[in-house]
Amino acid sequence: MPKLLVPLLVAAAASIPTTHARLQFVGHRGGMSGHNTFVPEHSKAAYALGASNGVNLIEPDVISSKDGVLFVMHRNELSRTSDISEKAEFADRKTTKVIDDGDGSGKSTLTGWFSEDFTWEEISTLRLRSTLYDGDGPLDGIYSFLKFEEMMVYVQTLSGMVNADTPFGIYPETKLSNYFSSINLPLEEKFMDAIANAGYCGYEENGTICKAELGDDSLGPILLQSFCPESLQTLRTMTNLPTVCLINGGSAGELKISTDKKTVDPEMVAEIATYSDMLSLPTSFDSNFFAAATKAGKDAGMTIHAWYVDDDPELYTFLTDLGVAATFTNNMAYSHGAADMIDFLQDSGRLGDGDSQEKLSKGKTNFTNSIVLPAALFAVVAMAGVTFWSHRLQNQPGQGKRDFSELGDEIDDEDVRLSWNSYDC
Repeated sequence: MPKLLVPLLVAAAASIPTTHARLQFVGHRGGMSGHNTFVPEHSKAAYALGASNGVNLIEPDVISSKDGVLFVMHRNELSRTSDISEKAEFADRKTTKVIDDGDGSGKSTLTGWFSEDFTWEEISTLRLRSTLYDGDGPLDGIYSFLKFEEMMVYVQTLSGMVNADTPFGIYPETKLSNYFSSINLPLEEKFMDAIANAGYCGYEENGTICKAELGDDSLGPILLQSFCPESLQTLRTMTNLPTVCLINGGSAGELKISTDKKTVDPEMVAEIATYSDMLSLPTSFDSNFFAAATKAGKDAGMTIHAWYVDDDPELYTFLTDLGVAATFTNNMAYSHGAADMIDFLQDSGRLGDGDSQEKLSKGKTNFTNSIVLPAALFAVVAMAGVTFWSHRLQNQPGQGKRDFSELGDEIDDEDVRLSWNSYDC
């Protein structure tokens, strides 16, 4: 950071104590999702990219094949993220389905090729593609779908490959759980068997509960998430591992915590707390609604998470100020830079008590409407830019433990360097 900025920042800092811990980062579909998916989501490349940029947990969506094999991908419609539409042998299986996501947002109509219509052997012949380049991405056609168990083994391996201080956690979701149950492909039992086989817990002798204390202490944390209350309630009968209730960002989804879609109902939140240890809220919520839901969740004894953030330092600051424990990120390279900026804001007293009534009423505006002098605002922005670009430069190949070129075990170094440069542009 330029030395000239230090006096400005010190002089501008408000003397408000802070008690909030640094945000934990969840690599959404690996850590480079949304408009950043130059690598195929849920591929080894995506997980390695998130790991090399410092995520704390990596998120897989878990779905099923026709023959009950669990694998990782965001949705059960496969043409968005694979080359299945180019396979002549599968052309006659293109169809239209009406699917209820089970999250309270209602039904959706989709046309394409669906995982439940293909065996795992057939799915394993497909190759993944980025959602950004319309089938012509730099890493398209290289990676195949991963079984859920394969994904967990690979994430465990990544911790050693990037010399992580602590093992990466995983944050798996039982995706479309209600839908898969309705077609006789329930996820939960096989989901827990896979988690136990990967060493995250062990089955109690002569019992059926997958108990965390029987697991391998060397593994990272694991959090079990779902939009479907029924799935979380089922998991509660099968394990004592922590569960996370995802709240949908659509207006109908708010009915889980609101009867009028305007105010949070504490009783509804308390009901969620009977089967969930954590509440994950969408950042698409109005800031006041988000803040009120955060308070209600904490009052019910739940830890609060958020989904998701791309590259908005104000939003990171808002979440940190509210005491949100973790957030999904679609752009891990930027997120780490934003976190460095927020650490400085905390150290300088810029972030106050997120649970105060003042913060609840102001929501996200507390950052931009701060009493700090205009000169300090300029300094913070400048510092954020310096931190971000410094971090980006440090993550170039050949810069030590975050060297992405060491992680692409299925492609050669030149291919990785080319893909990294395309991202940097």
